[in-house]
Amino acid sequence: MCKETMAGPRFSIVLPVYNGEEYLREAMASLRWQTLADWECICINDGSYDGSGEILEQFAAFDQRFRIFHQPNAGIVASLNRGIREARAAWIARMDADDIALPERLAVQWEFVTRHPDTLVLSSHMVCMDAAGLPIGVQCGPTNHSEIEDQLLVGKNTINHPTVVMRRDAVIGVGMYRQEFEWVEDADLWLRLARKGVLKTVPRVLLKYRMHDRSVCSTRGDLQAQVMKKLLAAAHEERGMTPSAAGRGTARTSQQKRALASHRWARRAARSGYYQTAWNYWRSQAAHAPLSSTNIRAAVEVGIRCLGAALQGKRPPRIILPDWREWDPSAVNPKRSTVLQP
Repeated sequence: MCKETMAGPRFSIVLPVYNGEEYLREAMASLRWQTLADWECICINDGSYDGSGEILEQFAAFDQRFRIFHQPNAGIVASLNRGIREARAAWIARMDADDIALPERLAVQWEFVTRHPDTLVLSSHMVCMDAAGLPIGVQCGPTNHSEIEDQLLVGKNTINHPTVVMRRDAVIGVGMYRQEFEWVEDADLWLRLARKGVLKTVPRVLLKYRMHDRSVCSTRGDLQAQVMKKLLAAAHEERGMTPSAAGRGTARTSQQKRALASHRWARRAARSGYYQTAWNYWRSQAAHAPLSSTNIRAAVEVGIRCLGAALQGKRPPRIILPDWREWDPSAVNPKRSTVLQP
């Protein structure tokens, strides 16, 4: 391990893990290929009963920048707060066990916060991908503080949580994540920090975010909506504002949202230039509801966009990353350096 890491890392990456063995190796490998090597990763194994604990210990055995903490299952808020308390750096970086950090992520964010010392929270754009890693689209959002806060106050969280870096002292100063707002704990934290300093987003894609059936948005969507309503009421009261009526349209159940996911993802992938992904999802949904009006509209949009791209010879945008298996501890010679560069 490099000497600068021993002297004190620039970032403490907080990585909560609960039964994440399917994607965990790839997520941890993506941290080892960072061009900025001065970091530690606080891995909180929150009572996993799959192979996550063994994977974490494997990585830690070959790279001492991974610090592993095992605990009985306590939930996401408790895990995040423990990670923050265990951190040794002035800056906390967030990431989840099923995501992939691009090699320049930490370097870009360090450069930004160094040039903008008033920043308390910095997020980035990210590419959304499905469970198999197929790209669906780029998730962007406003980059300046006022727009970010305005969006938060109408229930639109444009800060991509897994991409965030944030000042540890500021986060501790506002009370860290709060259990009462679990499932929207990130939006709650941003709203409190927005009253203390600046929230920013760097307009660069720095992470690949995995969307799948076990994600919180898929499994807890209805509960998230209820807690968000409570959060917005509290945030508006604290600011002496009248609660906004935005986002109070007809609510869909989680089952309905999942039924529409294939259509949404097909359209989004087509609009983003990922035409193979678009066709895959359209075909998947068409097999189940070939005569639905929604399916026909999706087919028309996907078909026109894909055909147009083919006629013009357009290729979808690509993010080329190192082969993460090269960073799998089981394939690493213990005599080699544990700080590997891409």
